[in-house]
Amino acid sequence: MTRPVGIEIFYWLDSWYDDQSAVFHKAAEAGYDGVEMSFVAGTDVGVRDIASTASSLGLDVLCSTGLTPTMDISSPDEGIRSSGIYHLKWCLDQAADLGSPILGGVTYAPWMGFPEGDLQGHRERSAESLHTVAEYAAEVGVDLCLEVLNRFETYMFNTVSDCLSFIETVGHDSVKVELDTFHMNMEEDDLAGAVRQAAGKIGHVQVAANNRRAPQYGHIDWASFKEALDDVGYDGYVVFETFPNSAVQTGRDTYAWRDLYEDLDAEAAGAAAFIRDHLA
Repeated sequence: MTRPVGIEIFYWLDSWYDDQSAVFHKAAEAGYDGVEMSFVAGTDVGVRDIASTASSLGLDVLCSTGLTPTMDISSPDEGIRSSGIYHLKWCLDQAADLGSPILGGVTYAPWMGFPEGDLQGHRERSAESLHTVAEYAAEVGVDLCLEVLNRFETYMFNTVSDCLSFIETVGHDSVKVELDTFHMNMEEDDLAGAVRQAAGKIGHVQVAANNRRAPQYGHIDWASFKEALDDVGYDGYVVFETFPNSAVQTGRDTYAWRDLYEDLDAEAAGAAAFIRDHLA
């Protein structure tokens, strides 16, 4: 089994609002098969330019997004929930147009949003909203992925097991688990065991070392992680994701208080080769 290899394009960008397609050539030069781009900055992302640039470079496009407090599908406010559902449906349309098999990211609540009071109510409203979104995802042929984050970034669920339980509550086959080894390293007892637990439900995989550097560093047992991906028959993308520059918005917003690289382009190429050799 050979899995395609991608990179989250914000690796090279200073701001969430930068032109993502402007650095697609760097991903191609580093040896990646595809790029993961995001609608996190809103709808003004130049989808036509993204499609044209990716095609010219022979790159696949994978899509992700996030929700703001005014688009929180877990909110008690029906109007806010409706705005979030509308946003996710819009993102699914763009993902379908770009040929992305998935819409990943923090698709269930605002990132770093920690409401007071009844957390279970927020989970239930999110699941109900996601069922509506998932029905639309099935119509456009894109899987809706839920990224499992660590406890410092979300309260919704922090382990694969809890995410699977949440997906059962959503109750739709178009909703999948998104694995990220940086978060898993903090929360899972056994990374390979968590992969196997999610067999048949994995929609997307992101990788970084335990310290959020490129995967060729750190102490994660990649051999057992790959074996588990093989065992469950996962054949989708393996995407390297980090935000390594501590001096810019993308790094500071994700708590990179020290640079997570020495040579940005060289380490991106090294990560592509490492993933191809050890995970793909």
